[in-house]
Amino acid sequence: MGESGSKKFLIAFLFAFLAIIAFGLVWFFFGAGAAAPVGFGWYLFSFAAGLSMIVLPCTLPLAFVIVPLSMGKGPAKGFLIAIAFGLGVAVTLSMYGVIAAIVGKVAIEGLGAPLETVKNWLYFVAGAFAYLFALGELGLVNFHMPSYSGAFPGFIQRQQDVFKALLLGLFLGNIGVGCPHPATPVIFTRIAVSGDVFYGWLLFFVHAIGRILPLLFLAILGIIGVNALNALVKHKEKISRATGWGMVFVAGFIIVLGLFTHDWWVLSGQHTLLEEITQEERFLGAISERLGAAAPHAHGGEELAGHTGLLGLPLAWGTWVLLFLWILPFFWHYKKKKKEVEAMSETPEKTTARRTLPYLFWNFVTLSLLLIAVFGYALPARFRHQTAAHAAEEMRMEGGMIPDGHNEAHGGALYHEEGEITEGLAVNFNITPVPVLAGTIARLDFFVNKKPGNVPVTDLEIEHEKFIHVIGARDDLNEFFHIHPEPRGVQGSPAPDVVLGHPQQTGYWSVPYVFKKPGTYKVWSDVRRGGETHSTGHLPFSVEGDGPRSEKSVEYLTNVIVGDYQVGFSGGERLVKEREADLVFEIRDVLGTPVEVEPYLAADMHLTIIKDDWGAYIHTHPESGDHLHSRAPGIVPLARANGGEHSHEPTEQISFHVTFPEEGIYKLFAQFRPKGIDLPPDEALTAEFYVEVAAAGPGLSLSPWWINLIWSAIAIVLLSWGVKRYITVPVMKKP
Repeated sequence: MGESGSKKFLIAFLFAFLAIIAFGLVWFFFGAGAAAPVGFGWYLFSFAAGLSMIVLPCTLPLAFVIVPLSMGKGPAKGFLIAIAFGLGVAVTLSMYGVIAAIVGKVAIEGLGAPLETVKNWLYFVAGAFAYLFALGELGLVNFHMPSYSGAFPGFIQRQQDVFKALLLGLFLGNIGVGCPHPATPVIFTRIAVSGDVFYGWLLFFVHAIGRILPLLFLAILGIIGVNALNALVKHKEKISRATGWGMVFVAGFIIVLGLFTHDWWVLSGQHTLLEEITQEERFLGAISERLGAAAPHAHGGEELAGHTGLLGLPLAWGTWVLLFLWILPFFWHYKKKKKEVEAMSETPEKTTARRTLPYLFWNFVTLSLLLIAVFGYALPARFRHQTAAHAAEEMRMEGGMIPDGHNEAHGGALYHEEGEITEGLAVNFNITPVPVLAGTIARLDFFVNKKPGNVPVTDLEIEHEKFIHVIGARDDLNEFFHIHPEPRGVQGSPAPDVVLGHPQQTGYWSVPYVFKKPGTYKVWSDVRRGGETHSTGHLPFSVEGDGPRSEKSVEYLTNVIVGDYQVGFSGGERLVKEREADLVFEIRDVLGTPVEVEPYLAADMHLTIIKDDWGAYIHTHPESGDHLHSRAPGIVPLARANGGEHSHEPTEQISFHVTFPEEGIYKLFAQFRPKGIDLPPDEALTAEFYVEVAAAGPGLSLSPWWINLIWSAIAIVLLSWGVKRYITVPVMKKP
């Protein structure tokens, strides 16, 4: 084959190779190839990450080795030289995959370190080195990433062309492992947690192929007479500077991801935004379906309250550490630039440079404020808003209720007092015998019907394992109960059975109860029908008997003893009506050891909130598992965490987001079951707390978001002014 034929072959090879890559991607996502071994997506990710590293200083200089080696040798020999060089680089890089697997196996099995801890430490170390490399590229520190300097051992120089190219690739492959690319720690971590030597070698070999393909492409262009390096050389300084600034952002993120873990990434809102851009959930869902496996990145309702990063660092610090790492180089660079300008001799160039410094300074200030506004406030706020919408959608899908209008004052259900209902679903209440005596059995009857016409409703839906939930309290809120009626026949005769999980066609329900103390009581009933939860407040009634009828005593406690357990409560300070509040409960034994709870009526905890004048009623549940949903106003999960990133250890905290509809005094009844407790299945322990809700303050009320934003802006301006004053060199007047 002549030289012309060889060039045509190489050109055809390039197009064929690109076609193979495109076909492979389509085959993977849409074709039968998705039935490949589980985890095949990691090879695609590793390969694509390698392709993207061509612009980094640890890979790009290799182009200045492979292209000159391949040019001028003829198409066939030049192609062999390029292949040999690329193979050498790939073999060396793949050995680092073997090392990562061995190190991971030792750390996980030998030292007993958890997988998440190993991964996060790897992220932190890799991010720290990448950050130093980035500062070095910007000239802020004397710490530069590995790169090819043009020298290599003499014994390699003496070899024949093809073998010399292979040895050069083996030697220079060590340079490529130092790339501070965000994918590098991700791939190394994947290998380390597997502990599989062959998997580590193969995954990084595929990654290395991705790295060398752009180099081979440039080499082939050089062989056929197109020198693509001229443009790279012309813009080398700009590429280096842009790479440095880009690495500041990437490395800062990797450091914080390691220190504060994946939980922080979720809470920061960045995770959700990236998923929307990449459509990650859609792709992973399609891939998982084809692989016949569970989605590796499925989102659930895991509670992140109380989680911390490495060394116990609070997750809330993560975003601010990230912003500090991003913003610090701005003013460091400005200070360095200012010193360089002041050191220049008095020339027109110095005058021009001095005039541009204020623009650089205020550009950095503006960019800093923008980063704070977006990453410090907007993204987290957007995440909270989306999780609220997601929770509402889940409730709609599960037959729950989205609060609105009048309903918001009563826990998100369709709330009415019994006497107000003239149309639609109603629950009528009756108690016998009358008078009701404390210490004797009373029967509470409920007739679920549709007005007008009193048509029995027979298609109630189960909510938290029961058709009807009945909450009762004495007027001093010292007596509280939560019971569940069963279906009965007409006029109270027992129903023979329950067919297919639904009550008999009567609409009558009944439950016996023994009131322990006399006084005035009120009950509320909760039922669900047609995907809507209906809460009904019933007329108060009297219970007769010996003893005081009311003993109201309000104490604002934050810790109470219930049986053999202590329950801590936080979030009751500075409550304001119509403003969302976080109510957090912690359950421990008497020695202070965290206690795991078991489901009580399909929830980790049931929280009932009743105003001291019976004017407001909320019955809600935490978002602590996939089987749960909430119907309190403003209730949203604390975070939608990555289901594949955490162990399923019980959280020490149970959190609720509640909006109180009115000012005044409320009592909280928190019902829970410690794991293994000897109680009937429908019973629970109850911890009681009082809180006081204030009216909204007069004048303009700013949300914490705006307050924090204003203070941050003021702090940035003051800091910028102080730094500028500090680094300004006084101009000495000539005598």
